[in-house]
Amino acid sequence: MPWKEVSLMEEREKMIDDWLARENSIQELSEIYSVSRKTIYKWIARFKRYGRAGLQDRSRAALHHPNQTSPEIILLLEQTKLRFPSWGPKKLVHWLNQFYPGINFPSAGTSGYWLKRLGLVRPRKRRRRVEPYSQPFINCDEPNDVWSIDYKGQFKMRDGKYCYPLTMSDNNSRYLLLCHGLLSPNYDETRLWIDWVFREYGLPIAIRTDNGTPFSSTCFAGLSRLSIHWIKLGIRPERIDKGHPEQNGRHERMHKTLKEWILSEKGSNIAEQQILFERFRNEYNNERPHEALSQQTPASQYRSSTRKYPARIKRHDYSECDEVRKVKPHGDISYLGKRWFLTELLRREEVGLCEIEDDKMQVYFYTIPIAKLNLRSGKVEKNDCQKKRCSNNRHHSKS
Repeated sequence: MPWKEVSLMEEREKMIDDWLARENSIQELSEIYSVSRKTIYKWIARFKRYGRAGLQDRSRAALHHPNQTSPEIILLLEQTKLRFPSWGPKKLVHWLNQFYPGINFPSAGTSGYWLKRLGLVRPRKRRRRVEPYSQPFINCDEPNDVWSIDYKGQFKMRDGKYCYPLTMSDNNSRYLLLCHGLLSPNYDETRLWIDWVFREYGLPIAIRTDNGTPFSSTCFAGLSRLSIHWIKLGIRPERIDKGHPEQNGRHERMHKTLKEWILSEKGSNIAEQQILFERFRNEYNNERPHEALSQQTPASQYRSSTRKYPARIKRHDYSECDEVRKVKPHGDISYLGKRWFLTELLRREEVGLCEIEDDKMQVYFYTIPIAKLNLRSGKVEKNDCQKKRCSNNRHHSKS
Protein backbone atom coordinates (compact mmCIF):
# COMPACT_ATOMS: atom_id res chain seq x y z
CA MET A 1 0.00 0.00 0.00
CA PRO A 2 1.58 3.35 -1.06
CA TRP A 3 2.36 6.10 1.44
CA LYS A 4 -0.29 8.78 1.71
CA GLU A 5 0.96 12.23 0.73
CA VAL A 6 0.07 14.98 3.17
CA SER A 7 0.24 18.66 2.25
CA LEU A 8 1.19 21.53 4.58
CA MET A 9 -2.36 22.85 4.37
CA GLU A 10 -3.74 19.51 5.56
CA GLU A 11 -1.27 19.45 8.46
CA ARG A 12 -2.25 22.96 9.53
CA GLU A 13 -5.96 22.14 9.40
CA LYS A 14 -5.37 18.95 11.42
CA MET A 15 -3.38 20.91 14.00
CA ILE A 16 -6.21 23.49 14.31
CA ASP A 17 -8.76 20.66 14.70
CA ASP A 18 -6.67 19.15 17.51
CA TRP A 19 -6.44 22.58 19.18
CA LEU A 20 -10.20 23.07 18.93
CA ALA A 21 -10.76 19.65 20.56
CA ARG A 22 -8.89 20.92 23.67
CA GLU A 23 -7.32 17.48 24.18
CA ASN A 24 -3.68 18.65 23.91
CA SER A 25 -1.80 21.62 25.29
CA ILE A 26 0.23 23.97 23.08
CA GLN A 27 3.43 22.27 24.21
CA GLU A 28 2.03 18.86 23.27
CA LEU A 29 0.86 20.15 19.85
CA SER A 30 4.35 21.53 19.30
CA GLU A 31 5.87 18.11 19.96
CA ILE A 32 3.25 16.24 17.87
CA TYR A 33 3.70 18.45 14.78
CA SER A 34 7.45 19.15 15.27
CA VAL A 35 7.07 22.94 15.15
CA SER A 36 7.77 25.64 17.72
CA ARG A 37 5.13 27.00 20.05
CA LYS A 38 5.52 30.37 18.36
CA THR A 39 4.45 28.78 15.07
CA ILE A 40 1.43 27.17 16.76
CA TYR A 41 0.36 30.56 18.12
CA LYS A 42 0.85 32.18 14.70
CA TRP A 43 -1.50 29.77 12.92
CA ILE A 44 -4.06 29.92 15.73
CA ALA A 45 -4.07 33.75 15.41
CA ARG A 46 -4.48 33.48 11.63
CA PHE A 47 -7.33 31.03 12.08
CA LYS A 48 -9.12 33.30 14.59
CA ARG A 49 -8.87 36.32 12.22
CA TYR A 50 -9.42 34.82 8.78
CA GLY A 51 -10.84 31.34 9.35
CA ARG A 52 -9.47 28.38 7.42
CA ALA A 53 -8.54 30.66 4.50
CA GLY A 54 -5.93 32.22 6.80
CA LEU A 55 -4.01 28.92 6.84
CA GLN A 56 -2.97 29.43 3.18
CA ASP A 57 0.58 30.63 2.43
CA ARG A 58 0.81 34.40 1.85
CA SER A 59 2.90 36.24 -0.73
CA ARG A 60 6.41 37.01 0.49
CA ALA A 61 6.66 40.13 -1.68
CA ALA A 62 7.56 43.32 0.14
CA LEU A 63 4.65 45.56 1.08
CA HIS A 64 6.63 48.70 0.24
CA HIS A 65 9.01 49.31 -2.71
CA PRO A 66 11.01 52.51 -2.22
CA ASN A 67 12.59 52.21 -5.70
CA GLN A 68 9.39 51.30 -7.54
CA THR A 69 8.61 53.50 -10.56
CA SER A 70 5.71 55.78 -9.70
CA PRO A 71 2.59 55.94 -11.93
CA GLU A 72 3.37 59.62 -12.64
CA ILE A 73 6.80 58.80 -14.06
CA ILE A 74 5.38 55.91 -16.10
CA LEU A 75 2.80 58.33 -17.52
CA LEU A 76 5.56 60.80 -18.49
CA LEU A 77 7.48 57.99 -20.18
CA GLU A 78 4.38 56.95 -22.08
CA GLN A 79 3.55 60.49 -23.22
CA THR A 80 7.13 61.18 -24.32
CA LYS A 81 7.32 57.90 -26.23
CA LEU A 82 4.07 58.72 -28.02
CA ARG A 83 5.52 62.12 -28.94
CA PHE A 84 8.78 60.60 -30.22
CA PRO A 85 7.77 57.09 -31.32
CA SER A 86 11.11 56.33 -33.03
CA TRP A 87 13.23 57.10 -29.94
CA GLY A 88 14.64 54.37 -27.72
CA PRO A 89 14.76 54.45 -23.90
CA LYS A 90 18.25 56.02 -23.76
CA LYS A 91 17.16 59.06 -25.75
CA LEU A 92 13.84 59.30 -23.91
CA VAL A 93 15.44 59.26 -20.45
CA HIS A 94 18.09 61.80 -21.49
CA TRP A 95 15.42 64.11 -22.93
CA LEU A 96 13.23 63.78 -19.80
CA ASN A 97 16.17 64.54 -17.51
CA GLN A 98 16.82 67.70 -19.50
CA PHE A 99 13.23 68.96 -19.36
CA TYR A 100 12.33 67.71 -15.85
CA PRO A 101 15.55 68.23 -13.84
CA GLY A 102 13.79 67.86 -10.49
CA ILE A 103 12.53 64.34 -11.14
CA ASN A 104 14.64 61.22 -10.65
CA PHE A 105 13.85 59.11 -13.72
CA PRO A 106 14.69 55.38 -13.85
CA SER A 107 17.51 53.92 -15.90
CA ALA A 108 17.19 53.23 -19.61
CA GLY A 109 16.76 49.50 -18.84
CA THR A 110 13.88 50.09 -16.42
CA SER A 111 12.31 52.60 -18.78
CA GLY A 112 12.53 50.08 -21.60
CA TYR A 113 10.81 47.51 -19.36
CA TRP A 114 7.85 49.84 -18.74
CA LEU A 115 7.61 50.84 -22.39
CA LYS A 116 7.46 47.16 -23.29
CA ARG A 117 4.77 46.57 -20.65
CA LEU A 118 2.78 49.44 -22.19
CA GLY A 119 3.03 47.87 -25.65
CA LEU A 120 5.04 50.78 -27.06
CA VAL A 121 8.09 48.76 -28.17
CA ARG A 122 8.12 46.93 -31.46
CA PRO A 123 9.99 43.62 -31.34
CA ARG A 124 13.22 43.64 -33.30
CA LYS A 125 13.64 41.42 -36.30
CA ARG A 126 16.42 38.87 -36.01
CA ARG A 127 19.03 39.76 -38.61
CA ARG A 128 22.42 38.41 -39.52
CA ARG A 129 25.17 40.66 -38.23
CA VAL A 130 27.64 42.08 -40.70
CA GLU A 131 31.17 43.05 -39.74
CA PRO A 132 31.20 46.85 -39.28
CA TYR A 133 33.11 49.15 -41.63
CA SER A 134 36.48 49.78 -39.93
CA GLN A 135 37.95 52.60 -42.04
CA PRO A 136 37.72 56.16 -40.67
CA PHE A 137 35.80 58.84 -42.54
CA ILE A 138 37.89 61.27 -44.52
CA ASN A 139 38.65 64.59 -42.82
CA CYS A 140 35.76 64.32 -40.39
CA ASP A 141 37.41 65.81 -37.29
CA GLU A 142 35.50 69.11 -37.28
CA PRO A 143 32.11 70.37 -38.47
CA ASN A 144 32.07 71.14 -42.22
CA ASP A 145 35.02 68.84 -42.98
CA VAL A 146 32.75 66.42 -44.87
CA TRP A 147 29.09 66.74 -45.79
CA SER A 148 26.99 63.94 -47.22
CA ILE A 149 24.15 64.31 -49.69
CA ASP A 150 21.70 61.81 -51.12
CA TYR A 151 18.12 61.22 -52.14
CA LYS A 152 16.11 59.15 -49.67
CA GLY A 153 14.03 56.52 -51.45
CA GLN A 154 10.92 57.99 -53.03
CA PHE A 155 7.49 57.37 -51.51
CA LYS A 156 3.90 58.13 -52.43
CA MET A 157 2.16 61.02 -50.75
CA ARG A 158 -1.56 60.94 -50.03
CA ASP A 159 -2.31 62.62 -53.39
CA GLY A 160 -0.71 59.65 -55.18
CA LYS A 161 2.36 61.60 -56.36
CA TYR A 162 5.90 60.56 -55.55
CA CYS A 163 8.10 62.60 -53.22
CA TYR A 164 11.92 62.46 -53.45
CA PRO A 165 13.47 63.74 -50.18
CA LEU A 166 16.81 65.48 -50.84
CA THR A 167 18.93 65.31 -47.67
CA MET A 168 22.25 66.87 -46.71
CA SER A 169 24.08 66.45 -43.39
CA ASP A 170 27.35 67.27 -41.66
CA ASN A 171 29.25 64.06 -40.89
CA ASN A 172 30.97 65.33 -37.76
CA SER A 173 28.02 66.82 -35.84
CA ARG A 174 25.28 64.81 -37.63
CA TYR A 175 23.49 68.13 -38.16
CA LEU A 176 20.78 67.80 -40.81
CA LEU A 177 21.43 70.75 -43.12
CA LEU A 178 18.64 70.03 -45.59
CA CYS A 179 15.57 67.83 -45.90
CA HIS A 180 13.56 68.99 -48.88
CA GLY A 181 10.96 67.12 -50.87
CA LEU A 182 11.10 67.26 -54.68
CA LEU A 183 8.78 65.76 -57.27
CA SER A 184 11.77 64.43 -59.25
CA PRO A 185 15.55 64.19 -58.67
CA ASN A 186 16.44 66.68 -61.43
CA TYR A 187 19.61 68.75 -61.68
CA ASP A 188 18.13 72.26 -61.62
CA GLU A 189 16.13 71.91 -58.39
CA THR A 190 18.87 69.84 -56.76
CA ARG A 191 21.47 72.56 -57.41
CA LEU A 192 19.01 75.28 -56.34
CA TRP A 193 18.61 73.75 -52.87
CA ILE A 194 22.28 72.80 -52.49
CA ASP A 195 23.23 76.41 -53.25
CA TRP A 196 20.68 77.50 -50.62
CA VAL A 197 22.53 75.35 -48.08
CA PHE A 198 25.88 76.87 -49.16
CA ARG A 199 24.53 80.40 -48.66
CA GLU A 200 22.95 79.47 -45.33
CA TYR A 201 25.82 77.48 -43.76
CA GLY A 202 28.93 78.18 -45.86
CA LEU A 203 31.07 75.66 -47.77
CA PRO A 204 32.48 72.28 -46.62
CA ILE A 205 35.88 70.88 -47.53
CA ALA A 206 34.37 67.79 -49.19
CA ILE A 207 30.98 66.36 -50.12
CA ARG A 208 30.43 62.61 -50.11
CA THR A 209 27.85 61.05 -52.47
CA ASP A 210 26.94 57.74 -54.05
CA ASN A 211 27.47 57.03 -57.75
CA GLY A 212 24.01 58.01 -58.95
CA THR A 213 22.73 61.01 -60.85
CA PRO A 214 22.77 63.95 -60.55
CA PHE A 215 25.81 63.66 -58.26
CA SER A 216 28.10 61.76 -60.65
CA SER A 217 28.26 60.40 -64.19
CA THR A 218 30.16 57.82 -66.23
CA CYS A 219 32.64 60.31 -67.70
CA PHE A 220 36.21 60.83 -66.49
CA ALA A 221 36.55 61.14 -62.68
CA GLY A 222 32.80 60.66 -62.42
CA LEU A 223 32.31 64.34 -63.23
CA SER A 224 28.77 65.71 -63.32
CA ARG A 225 27.40 69.21 -63.62
CA LEU A 226 26.97 69.29 -59.85
CA SER A 227 30.47 68.03 -59.03
CA ILE A 228 31.99 70.49 -61.53
CA HIS A 229 30.15 73.30 -59.74
CA TRP A 230 31.49 72.07 -56.38
CA ILE A 231 35.07 71.84 -57.66
CA LYS A 232 34.88 75.44 -58.88
CA LEU A 233 33.76 76.42 -55.37
CA GLY A 234 36.81 74.69 -53.87
CA ILE A 235 34.89 71.60 -52.64
CA ARG A 236 36.31 68.14 -53.23
CA PRO A 237 33.72 65.60 -54.45
CA GLU A 238 33.99 62.14 -52.86
CA ARG A 239 32.17 59.07 -54.13
CA ILE A 240 31.66 55.87 -52.18
CA ASP A 241 32.38 52.51 -53.81
CA LYS A 242 29.51 51.04 -55.77
CA GLY A 243 27.32 48.80 -53.63
CA HIS A 244 28.87 50.01 -50.35
CA PRO A 245 26.41 52.40 -48.64
CA GLU A 246 28.13 51.65 -45.31
CA GLN A 247 30.94 53.99 -46.44
CA ASN A 248 28.38 56.74 -46.00
CA GLY A 249 27.01 55.11 -42.85
CA ARG A 250 26.28 58.23 -40.80
CA HIS A 251 24.02 59.66 -43.49
CA GLU A 252 22.38 56.29 -44.08
CA ARG A 253 21.63 55.98 -40.34
CA MET A 254 19.84 59.32 -40.49
CA HIS A 255 17.86 57.99 -43.46
CA LYS A 256 16.71 55.05 -41.35
CA THR A 257 15.30 57.47 -38.75
CA LEU A 258 13.69 59.53 -41.52
CA LYS A 259 12.10 56.42 -43.04
CA GLU A 260 10.53 55.40 -39.73
CA TRP A 261 9.20 58.93 -39.32
CA ILE A 262 7.77 59.08 -42.87
CA LEU A 263 5.66 55.96 -42.26
CA SER A 264 3.46 57.96 -39.88
CA GLU A 265 3.89 61.44 -41.36
CA LYS A 266 2.76 61.54 -45.01
CA GLY A 267 1.43 64.80 -46.40
CA SER A 268 -1.51 65.25 -48.76
CA ASN A 269 0.72 67.16 -51.23
CA ILE A 270 4.30 68.36 -51.66
CA ALA A 271 3.70 71.63 -49.76
CA GLU A 272 2.24 69.87 -46.72
CA GLN A 273 4.98 67.23 -46.90
CA GLN A 274 7.63 69.96 -46.73
CA ILE A 275 6.06 71.35 -43.55
CA LEU A 276 6.35 67.86 -42.05
CA PHE A 277 9.97 67.59 -43.20
CA GLU A 278 10.82 70.87 -41.45
CA ARG A 279 9.20 69.53 -38.28
CA PHE A 280 11.35 66.39 -38.55
CA ARG A 281 14.50 68.44 -39.20
CA ASN A 282 13.86 70.63 -36.17
CA GLU A 283 13.27 67.60 -33.94
CA TYR A 284 16.33 65.76 -35.30
CA ASN A 285 18.66 68.74 -34.85
CA ASN A 286 17.37 70.37 -31.65
CA GLU A 287 15.53 67.78 -29.56
CA ARG A 288 16.64 64.25 -30.41
CA PRO A 289 19.73 63.22 -28.37
CA HIS A 290 22.38 61.40 -30.42
CA GLU A 291 24.17 58.48 -28.82
CA ALA A 292 27.35 59.02 -30.86
CA LEU A 293 27.44 62.60 -29.49
CA SER A 294 27.19 61.47 -25.83
CA GLN A 295 23.43 62.11 -25.96
CA GLN A 296 23.92 65.72 -27.10
CA THR A 297 21.88 67.16 -29.94
CA PRO A 298 23.45 67.85 -33.37
CA ALA A 299 22.55 71.56 -33.04
CA SER A 300 24.70 71.81 -29.89
CA GLN A 301 27.74 70.49 -31.81
CA TYR A 302 27.40 72.22 -35.19
CA ARG A 303 28.66 75.63 -36.24
CA SER A 304 28.50 77.27 -39.66
CA SER A 305 31.50 77.14 -41.98
CA THR A 306 33.90 80.08 -42.16
CA ARG A 307 34.19 79.47 -45.92
CA LYS A 308 31.42 81.62 -47.36
CA TYR A 309 29.64 81.14 -50.67
CA PRO A 310 31.39 83.53 -53.09
CA ALA A 311 29.43 86.13 -55.02
CA ARG A 312 31.67 85.44 -58.03
CA ILE A 313 33.82 82.40 -58.81
CA LYS A 314 37.39 83.38 -59.55
CA ARG A 315 39.36 82.00 -62.46
CA HIS A 316 41.64 79.20 -61.30
CA ASP A 317 45.40 79.74 -61.29
CA TYR A 318 47.06 77.01 -63.37
CA SER A 319 50.55 78.52 -63.01
CA GLU A 320 51.96 75.27 -61.61
CA CYS A 321 50.90 73.37 -64.74
CA ASP A 322 53.00 73.09 -67.90
CA GLU A 323 50.16 73.92 -70.29
CA VAL A 324 46.63 75.37 -70.06
CA ARG A 325 43.93 74.49 -72.56
CA LYS A 326 40.33 75.59 -72.98
CA VAL A 327 37.82 72.81 -73.61
CA LYS A 328 36.02 73.29 -76.90
CA PRO A 329 32.19 73.20 -77.22
CA HIS A 330 32.33 69.54 -78.25
CA GLY A 331 34.33 68.53 -75.16
CA ASP A 332 37.82 68.19 -76.65
CA ILE A 333 41.14 70.05 -76.29
CA SER A 334 44.02 70.60 -78.70
CA TYR A 335 47.54 69.55 -77.78
CA LEU A 336 50.56 68.82 -80.01
CA GLY A 337 48.40 69.21 -83.11
CA LYS A 338 45.93 66.55 -81.98
CA ARG A 339 42.44 66.70 -80.52
CA TRP A 340 41.82 64.89 -77.24
CA PHE A 341 38.23 64.29 -76.15
CA LEU A 342 37.48 64.76 -72.44
CA THR A 343 33.78 65.51 -71.82
CA GLU A 344 31.20 67.99 -73.04
CA LEU A 345 30.44 68.79 -69.40
CA LEU A 346 33.68 70.84 -69.33
CA ARG A 347 33.00 72.84 -72.48
CA ARG A 348 34.42 76.37 -72.32
CA GLU A 349 36.24 75.50 -69.05
CA GLU A 350 40.02 75.61 -68.69
CA VAL A 351 42.12 72.56 -67.77
CA GLY A 352 45.78 72.27 -66.84
CA LEU A 353 48.31 69.79 -68.25
CA CYS A 354 51.28 68.56 -66.20
CA GLU A 355 53.96 66.19 -67.46
CA ILE A 356 54.17 63.13 -65.19
CA GLU A 357 56.17 60.83 -67.52
CA ASP A 358 58.01 61.27 -70.78
CA ASP A 359 54.96 60.18 -72.74
CA LYS A 360 52.10 61.08 -70.39
CA MET A 361 50.41 64.30 -69.33
CA GLN A 362 48.10 64.60 -66.29
CA VAL A 363 44.92 66.61 -66.93
CA TYR A 364 43.69 68.74 -64.03
CA PHE A 365 40.40 70.55 -63.61
CA TYR A 366 41.21 73.04 -60.89
CA THR A 367 43.03 70.84 -58.31
CA ILE A 368 41.33 67.57 -59.31
CA PRO A 369 43.20 65.14 -61.61
CA ILE A 370 40.61 63.89 -64.10
CA ALA A 371 42.49 61.99 -66.84
CA LYS A 372 45.81 61.32 -68.57
CA LEU A 373 46.94 61.96 -72.13
CA ASN A 374 48.99 59.04 -73.44
CA LEU A 375 51.17 60.71 -76.05
CA ARG A 376 52.48 57.38 -77.36
CA SER A 377 49.10 55.72 -77.98
CA GLY A 378 47.21 58.93 -78.66
CA LYS A 379 44.47 57.98 -76.19
CA VAL A 380 42.91 59.62 -73.15
CA GLU A 381 43.21 57.29 -70.14
CA LYS A 382 41.53 57.10 -66.77
CA ASN A 383 43.58 57.77 -63.67
CA ASP A 384 44.86 54.69 -61.83
CA CYS A 385 42.81 55.53 -58.73
CA GLN A 386 39.67 55.48 -60.88
CA LYS A 387 40.36 51.93 -62.02
CA LYS A 388 40.94 50.77 -58.46
CA ARG A 389 40.15 52.75 -55.31
CA CYS A 390 43.30 54.55 -54.26
CA SER A 391 44.30 54.15 -50.63
CA ASN A 392 45.51 57.76 -50.65
CA ASN A 393 41.89 58.92 -50.64
CA ARG A 394 41.59 57.80 -47.02
CA HIS A 395 44.51 59.97 -45.99
CA HIS A 396 43.78 63.03 -48.13
CA SER A 397 44.81 66.14 -46.24
CA LYS A 398 42.58 69.20 -45.92
CA SER A 399 43.27 71.77 -48.59
